[in-house]
Amino acid sequence: MSDPVSSSRDDADFGEPATVLFHEKLVPGAGMWIFVAVTGLASFAVVAPINIPVAIVVGVIVAITVGLILYSSSPVLEVTEDSLQVGRAHIEREFVGDVEVFRGENARIACGPAADGRAYMNFRPWVAPVARIHITDPADPTPYWLTNSRRPEEFALALGSDPEEQALRTPTIEQPAAEDQEEA
Repeated sequence: MSDPVSSSRDDADFGEPATVLFHEKLVPGAGMWIFVAVTGLASFAVVAPINIPVAIVVGVIVAITVGLILYSSSPVLEVTEDSLQVGRAHIEREFVGDVEVFRGENARIACGPAADGRAYMNFRPWVAPVARIHITDPADPTPYWLTNSRRPEEFALALGSDPEEQALRTPTIEQPAAEDQEEA
């Protein structure tokens, strides 16, 4: 059974490390690093009227702290021969089903109106494309995992998705009309 919050296995306990087929850390993009710099400058501006040298130190410390928090909290997507790790979630490959890739408006709809509340979700606002990984474990109530990826096609390929069938397997999601939601 998959455990969406367990940590990845310690390969030392099992002998030889598994071969990594795909690895991606969802680090912040350029826009977020600009935000980090602006946060440091804003901290400087708040303290500058009191003492300039202290304001410089405060601005640098705030920017470094915010940057370290953003970087260290960035989730990792990792596919090995035996397992899949998405952020804190970990599952054996035998329970991984089809993978669908969504971009643009379809990604927004897949993460919002069309999402199943039971799904494990790993989103970062600085990464737009989304991969939906179906879970085939009959004992697991989680129907699928949704995660952002900057390279979702490579991610899907590492999970065994056939690139030629990817377009057929990834549907266009239609957003329910407002009238349909009111009737429900």
